[in-house]
Amino acid sequence: MRHLIAALLTVSVVLAQEPAPARSAPVDTSVNKLRGINFLFIDVKVSDQRTEDGDLRAELRDVIELELRRSNIAPKEAPMISNETTVPLLTIEVRFDRTLGRSAADIELSIRDTATVIRNNEKVMAVTYTQVKKAVASADTALPREVKARARELVTELIEGLRKANGR
Repeated sequence: MRHLIAALLTVSVVLAQEPAPARSAPVDTSVNKLRGINFLFIDVKVSDQRTEDGDLRAELRDVIELELRRSNIAPKEAPMISNETTVPLLTIEVRFDRTLGRSAADIELSIRDTATVIRNNEKVMAVTYTQVKKAVASADTALPREVKARARELVTELIEGLRKANGR
């Protein structure tokens, strides 16, 4: 019996040391739609307009602009005069979920650009790229910090996608 237990322990140790079989990485086709983008208009939307979150919109815009400038992508202020003139438009939208004992937010980064509809060869505005992350904090006061961190992650992923799409 002792020998059986020792043998099972030996086998389990050997199996734990073997590397897991390599999986092929999924092909990300969403970055193909980012080809040719070298500047972006920026817009930030926040669902709550609480006094505690007053500076969050400006801080998010600064985080996005800083990351884009570091990557040599020109950020531009979105005048929002007409939809046709503000493309490609990068939008960060924050939707808060503040319930009893829980502070969370969904952060959605999307890019709206012109796209050609195949059936009638007409250019239209379309969301060509979108990513979502969730920010969760144990205290309501820590949520803006988590939102900024997740927004920075989304922008970093976008920049990596832009580099892949544009061969940089």
